[in-house]
Amino acid sequence: EGHLTEQTTTLEGHLTEQTTTLEGHLTEQAAATSLISDQISDTFATASKVKERQQTWLSEVRIISLYKVTRHSNRHSGGYDSDLVTDGQFTLDYPTHEKMRTYTFSSNSSPDNKIWLHLGGLFRIHKIKIWNRRSKSMEKLVGAHIYADDKLIGEVVRTGETHDFTVADDDPTYAREVTLHQPLAQRLHILELQVWGCGPFSEEDRFA
Repeated sequence: EGHLTEQTTTLEGHLTEQTTTLEGHLTEQAAATSLISDQISDTFATASKVKERQQTWLSEVRIISLYKVTRHSNRHSGGYDSDLVTDGQFTLDYPTHEKMRTYTFSSNSSPDNKIWLHLGGLFRIHKIKIWNRRSKSMEKLVGAHIYADDKLIGEVVRTGETHDFTVADDDPTYAREVTLHQPLAQRLHILELQVWGCGPFSEEDRFA
C-alpha cells in the first residue's frame, strides 16, 4: 500500500509538471496570437490609410498632357511639328506671321494619319479634348478616332471647333498613350490635344 501511494504521488507530480508546462505553452501561444493579431490590425489600418490617401489623390483630376512627348505619322516638313499639340497654345489659330505656327499639320491627305501623345506613365484618363484648327477646313477632322492605348474613347462625328470626350466614372480607363487617328484620306491638323486624368500608377496599383 505504501508503494502504491508513492507511485500515485509520483504520477500526480508528473501530471502537475506537465500541466504547468502545457499551461505555459498555451500562455506563450496566446501571447503570440495576440501579437500577430495586433500586427494584422496595424497592417490593416496602415493599408486602409494608404488606400484612403490614394483615393483622395484620385479625386484630383488635372491636365496631364501639357509639354508631353508626341509623334506624327506623316510629319510636315514646314515646321508644323506634333509637339505643337501639347504646347498649351490653343486660342491663337491663324499664323499672322510665317513662323507663328500654333497647330500641327500632316504633310498630305493620305489615309491613316496619326498623332501619338506619350503620357510618360500609366494614368487614369477622365477626359480628352481636341482643339480643331478653326481658321479653315474644320471638316477634315470628322471621322477621326481618339484612343487611350488600344481602347476607343470616341469619334469625331461633326464639324466643330472643339471636341470633348469624357470617360464615365464607372468605366475606369488607364493608358500610357493617347492616339488621334484619322482613317479617312484627310490631312490631320489640330491646335491642341488635351488630356485630363490622375496618376501615374504602377500596373499593380489600379483602382476599379
